[in-house]
Amino acid sequence: MDRYWHHLLLYAVSSSSLVCTSCGWSGLASDLFSCRPLVGSLALSAEVIIGSLIPVFLLYYSGVDVHILNTADFAKISGGSATGVNPFAILPKGVIPADIAKISMLATVPLLANGIASYFLVPLSIAIGRRPVLLFAGVCAWAGGIWAGTSTSLESHLAARSIQGLGAGAVEALIPLIIQDIVFIHQRNRAMSAIVSSQGIIITGLGIAAPYIASNYDWRWLYFITSGVGIAAWLLLLVFLPETRWMRSKEELSGQQVYPLEPGKNRPALNYATYSAPTKWTYMGFFQTGFEWQAAGMSMLNSLRTALFPAVVWATIANSIFIVVNTASQQIGSFALLAQGWQFQWTGLSVLPFIAATGLVYLFGGPIADRIANAAARRNGGSREPEHHLLNIFAPFAFGIAGTFIFGWAGQTNAHWAILMVGSFMIIFAFLVSMSVLNVFIVESYPMWAGPVLVNVSSIRLIIAFFLSSHSVEWVATKGFLRTFAVFGEVMIVASLGIPALYFFGKRVRQWTAGRVGASKAKKVVEISVVDEKSNQF
Repeated sequence: MDRYWHHLLLYAVSSSSLVCTSCGWSGLASDLFSCRPLVGSLALSAEVIIGSLIPVFLLYYSGVDVHILNTADFAKISGGSATGVNPFAILPKGVIPADIAKISMLATVPLLANGIASYFLVPLSIAIGRRPVLLFAGVCAWAGGIWAGTSTSLESHLAARSIQGLGAGAVEALIPLIIQDIVFIHQRNRAMSAIVSSQGIIITGLGIAAPYIASNYDWRWLYFITSGVGIAAWLLLLVFLPETRWMRSKEELSGQQVYPLEPGKNRPALNYATYSAPTKWTYMGFFQTGFEWQAAGMSMLNSLRTALFPAVVWATIANSIFIVVNTASQQIGSFALLAQGWQFQWTGLSVLPFIAATGLVYLFGGPIADRIANAAARRNGGSREPEHHLLNIFAPFAFGIAGTFIFGWAGQTNAHWAILMVGSFMIIFAFLVSMSVLNVFIVESYPMWAGPVLVNVSSIRLIIAFFLSSHSVEWVATKGFLRTFAVFGEVMIVASLGIPALYFFGKRVRQWTAGRVGASKAKKVVEISVVDEKSNQF
């Protein structure tokens, strides 16, 4: 009986949306959204900013004082070309350089750990609940940072970064899953874009400060600062993060009206006389909703089953190219600034485009995206289809393709740094908006398999990014800026061809791969519920 009450409480379904009910839940959800992204965002930001500190770690693990970075004339060393920036050139004679391949893995190994982690975190969240798994991931995020800050060897540092990547896995898969749990269908773009844009703010602040702190003070302080804030955010999660995992039917997940609504209401009335009211333990306890090990096992099997679904394959490819281009531009951007005579301590300003992109990400990936999808639903007789979200992906692809060519041309010709920043802004905007919109699209495409499809998209794209991003600096050095980024742009153009294909044929493909959720069963449930209510048994 208690499980059934919670089932009604958290997933009352109206004809247009999944609804969060009252009893203090809206306040908890508000607090949750204010603190939940912070833990994973701090770990995620560490993935981004560490890439700009490769020269610092090269000097440090070669036994050289990193403060000489600010006195080096990289413009002279490079001959005015970003591909000529060589950190090895400032090593004193006789110094044996550290293994640059292993040092570069400080920036990329969290991607691999992040991708692998999702394959275990999501099924585990289905088995024991979202709350304990997300709290565990939060511990990994700040504990890995403390370990990295106190590490005494490169190997220990790499191991700590892997643990941080495990914590960042919370952002990639678990948070979109929780959004599906508690947010209205017609407002999911807004919720997802709010989380993505908050990550941009944190990345900007830390990205600007990172080279300055590392080259003037000690790079370890970056880990201590992020871990300290991470601990504070984790405590907020401990207090405000409720359990959101509830077993639901296909009809509920697809947004059909299952329970009767009173006139003028958008959610069913709750009967406290028959079903007990929720307690603090209902929301804030651990394992209070039981264990679903069989469902978790099926989730892992469904991850294999859904891996080759056309929508999943396309979303993975689109996500992969955006994250590869964004990671490559962040790693290479600082080299281009150094070639133009910038001091290393100021190269953190290369993340300034994140500030401009962040506000637009929330606007275009949130309210505007919801308006467009909802308008398409109205034209479709009030029925919202996942393919309607594809209308919101045209702009990110256009910005991404243009930004990739602009960034490559600016780096190749050593154009003014402002042009380089414009290209970087367009890439960042495209990356963040596409991540937000595609997460919503893939969850609504297969709501009954939200966990497995999120695992596939999030994990595979990060594993691909790990292998490709590790070679981006090498490709630019050997092939040149324009040629490398032109290839990225051409891949984006090819990937964009999937938008019209899925928009017009995606529904048929979904029905072929996952079956059809009919309205007859939902109608029958509604009729039974109405009869029960008339007899005061509902």
